[in-house]
Order: sequence, then C-alpha cells, then structure tokens
Amino acid sequence: MNTTHIHEVIFLVQDNDGVFTEEGLNNAIAEKMGEDVHFVACSGIPFPKEEALAFLIERDKVLVNNEGKVEVHPTMKMCDSHTR
Repeated sequence: MNTTHIHEVIFLVQDNDGVFTEEGLNNAIAEKMGEDVHFVACSGIPFPKEEALAFLIERDKVLVNNEGKVEVHPTMKMCDSHTR
C-alpha cells in the first residue's frame, strides 16, 4: 500500500494556501503522491486520500473558506515530531 503521513497534505496546503478547491486538492494529492495513496496520522491507521480533507478539517488543521478554497486553519499547530 502507498502510505504517507497526513502532514504531507498539510504541507501541500501550506505551499498552495487558498488555491485548491476540495476536488483540486484531491487531484493535487493524486498527482504528487499517487492515485492510490493512503494517509496515516499519529494513530497509524491508514485512510484513503478522499478522507484527508475531512480528517484535517475535523482537527482544525485546515478549513474551506467562503470561496470554497482550502487554506490552513489560523490556529493550526503541527505535532512536534512532524516538521519540514
């Protein structure tokens, strides 16, 4: 299974803040990381790319603004062990 950490999606959003729609983000994830990519968080349980945005919204890492664009949540904090 093609698996990477969900923080890679946060980095992708940070690098393109306010650019992607939900569909655009899923397309960018597939282009950069592979169509079959699954993500893990600190729990280690893998989930498909289609669930990445909801996962990050639920944890206040990203939000979808009034124009439908994905951006970093203003209060977002990265886990200490996951920096660039």
